[in-house]
Amino acid sequence: MKRLQTIALAFVVCALLTPAALAGVKTKNVTFNKDVKVGDTLVKKGNYTVKFDEESSELTILDGKKIVAKTTARLEEPKTESRYESKYRTMSDTEGNVTLLSISMDGKSAIIGAPATAGAPSSNGQKP
Repeated sequence: MKRLQTIALAFVVCALLTPAALAGVKTKNVTFNKDVKVGDTLVKKGNYTVKFDEESSELTILDGKKIVAKTTARLEEPKTESRYESKYRTMSDTEGNVTLLSISMDGKSAIIGAPATAGAPSSNGQKP
């Protein structure tokens, strides 16, 4: 009987701690309509799951359970309010390479950081 109580108590503790461990992880499904670079990794166009861990400031792009790309990012409030919220922002360089800049995560943006080469933003409608 005592063993059963110990096992039940262990399950209760695990159940209570699991939400706390996952609280800092935000998840979103994203469809890239073009191949995009995330850091040094080329992510092919398609459907992916994006996870942002607030504790480690890590953004992970997954294809199913396979990690496709991982990079550091920071979470920021949007600077302007808009009725339209894009799922992600990219930037194209002069060679046509598309680099991922940010992904919208629950009203905030996970900013990956601008690449070293200057280019024109390609997904927010601004002129260079």
